[in-house]
Amino acid sequence: MALPIEQSYPQLVEQLHRVPMCLLQAPPGAGKSTWLPLQLLREGHFRRIIMLEPRRLAARNIARFLAAQQQEVVGQSVGLRLRQETKASAETRLEIVTEGVLTRMLQQDPELSGIDLVIFDEFHERSMAADTALAFALESQMLRDDLKILLMSATLDGERYQRFFDCPLISSAGRSYPIEEIYRPLAQPTQWLEAIAPTVITALQEQSGSALVFLPGQKEINYVAAQLSGLPSDIEVHTLYGEQDKAAQQRAITPAAQGQRKVVLTTNVAETSLTIEGIRIVIDSGKRRAAQFNLKTGVSELKTVNISRSSALQRAGRAGRIEPGVVYRLGSKEQLERRAQHDAPEILTSDISPLMLEAKLWGADIEQLQLLDPPSAAQQHQACELLQMLELIADGKLTAKAREIHAMGSDLRFAHLLYQAQQRESQHPSFVHLAVHFVALMEARVRIDAELATAISAQQHRPHPAFTQQLKYWRQRLSLPANKDLPMHLLPVVVALAYPDRLAKRRGSGMLLSNGAGVSAHPQLWLDEQYVAIADVGGKDGQHIFSATAFSPAMLQTHLPHLFSERQVCEFDIKSGRFINEQRQQLGAIVIATKPSGKKIDAQMKVQAWLELIQQRGWELFQHPQSQQLRVRMLLASQLLGGEFTLADEAQLLRQAEQWLAPFLEHVGSLSQLQQFDYRSALLSLLDYASQQRLEQLLPKSMTLPSGVSHRIHYQLDGPAKLSVRMQEVYGWQSSPELAQGKLPLQLELLSPARRPLQITQDLAHFWQSSYREVQKEMKGRYPKHFWPDDPSTAQATNKVKSRM
Repeated sequence: MALPIEQSYPQLVEQLHRVPMCLLQAPPGAGKSTWLPLQLLREGHFRRIIMLEPRRLAARNIARFLAAQQQEVVGQSVGLRLRQETKASAETRLEIVTEGVLTRMLQQDPELSGIDLVIFDEFHERSMAADTALAFALESQMLRDDLKILLMSATLDGERYQRFFDCPLISSAGRSYPIEEIYRPLAQPTQWLEAIAPTVITALQEQSGSALVFLPGQKEINYVAAQLSGLPSDIEVHTLYGEQDKAAQQRAITPAAQGQRKVVLTTNVAETSLTIEGIRIVIDSGKRRAAQFNLKTGVSELKTVNISRSSALQRAGRAGRIEPGVVYRLGSKEQLERRAQHDAPEILTSDISPLMLEAKLWGADIEQLQLLDPPSAAQQHQACELLQMLELIADGKLTAKAREIHAMGSDLRFAHLLYQAQQRESQHPSFVHLAVHFVALMEARVRIDAELATAISAQQHRPHPAFTQQLKYWRQRLSLPANKDLPMHLLPVVVALAYPDRLAKRRGSGMLLSNGAGVSAHPQLWLDEQYVAIADVGGKDGQHIFSATAFSPAMLQTHLPHLFSERQVCEFDIKSGRFINEQRQQLGAIVIATKPSGKKIDAQMKVQAWLELIQQRGWELFQHPQSQQLRVRMLLASQLLGGEFTLADEAQLLRQAEQWLAPFLEHVGSLSQLQQFDYRSALLSLLDYASQQRLEQLLPKSMTLPSGVSHRIHYQLDGPAKLSVRMQEVYGWQSSPELAQGKLPLQLELLSPARRPLQITQDLAHFWQSSYREVQKEMKGRYPKHFWPDDPSTAQATNKVKSRM
């Protein structure tokens, strides 16, 4: 039976030979991940093809399937390249790779010599690694006019991508099998997990075939598996997630035996590029686990969130791959339709330090890369600070050791640790062995004791298979013999080399991190310890300590003196209402020891103290209303108009306060003076005279009404501008005035003569023609002395009663 992609294939081949880049949008089951690359290989349109698959499981299975179609094993004409696993040879012409691998290939050979087509499969997932690799591949095309790029997905944001990349979009039909949708509204939305097992049982009773159940994570999978333990003997329950061993994954995707049915409980690892034979039922929880980076703590928090509509479409598509299917969705259809069309790209919600390092190794800054969604200035600032802590950049440039650390091919923190451990091995025998055990423990992602020393000891005596696999890899990678005699007293040094920003000191009922953020102290561990080195922190708001070990500052300073600093500090203490002037020994933001300073406080020290207080408290410290409004207007101009207005955001404005605000703080002597400080002149110093005039023209601080009276406009960063006026004063306005060339709505609050709200509108013309009649009727009776014309859009405006007009 022909696959739908076959109809679009001639057009796609023609476009690939004609233009540098194409988009292919094809629903699940069309054959884009399997038939298409194999056909391109067989017909010899390209010498060598690289196809990026975002998930390891999908990459392995696609490579295995394509090799079988060639009657070969993986590694011949069809190859596979993952981290820690490579199967390729001189005869390989189609290679399936994962994201980090493609980026590494580009870094090693920017021209991608010998490769003339790069396919990005399931690009809708928008991982940061895929965005990075695509940005580099686009620059590789500048070096080679014969290199082609193909982006593929079932749910591409096609029109947007087409505009951004200026390339053709080719659409293909999917399988013609219909998918019935059954919605299961929840009386208590928070009880969605408890509703899964009953929905699975109902679906199995109502439908034939096997079922695929989408859940956000392993914890939920284990819970539902336990609830389904009583199913009939002809129904097998399997689990499928990314951290599983290969054998268990293979059992999950293998077709059920004759006369048997199966239920596969999975994460969104099975959402794309994976066909499980016999599945015709999908039960969709509507949830997924998403990493959201907390800029304050420097921690990525895994949160359970609602999936987008495009993800719901992808999941449902698993049911119609081979025959007509059905999808059971928790929640109502209306709830699904209210969700976002696409998931937020990872580049906007993650730690971008890997992207920043890759860009610098590539020879570019992030702003120079062609990225669909550039990360924020705050993300870039945080990434820069982390790379400096890990000794990868200094003064914005790569350090001498950066390339060696990057070559480790691991998480940047672990790569820095392993590099430094090797440098220290001669001084501290077996230090690198301890580091490898720690990295293996973290990468294995197995449940461990909260005390790190105990956790490593437990893995030494009864290792988890995942830990054993990671330990074996790193021993082979670093050519290390087996060694169980570890210098455990140096474990805090190991943690500090990987997580210098997670060294913590007890503070009240919680702990202060060296990066300045606060976390919750563990309720049962380290009760008598002042200092702990934290390896794993997260949970609610990224503030719960999962694993750590105690340390003494003196020991850590002996081994890692560069983490400590001596500072002359002058700061303003709000509680006491006075300046504090002292010498401090610090570990990042943690104060280890203090002594009084003999230096007299001068005006410059006070300015620095005010700047530090402003950095800590933010804009809420200031209470001068006209200054606040000017700041909002300038930021809106930057957001809406660009050009000469280049302020990025409030956070960046604060970070740059020393440049624009410091010169104006010299005569501020008290907290109350600072709070009421009029900083309009300081803000305006960021704009030249022409830009100041342009700001007043486009986003005026006030507006003259038809009555001749001027009223202030209230601006806000997250909504329309607001103008409150008596209705009679805007007679003669036929429509709402425009702000920022029509890019910012103006919300009019129209008041009665007693200044009570009558109407709120952003469309004055519509109000005059519609509900004004009712207002007119009521107001004529209540305020007969005031003017209520039949046609207010052409009437004379006034702020007087009729007798004085």
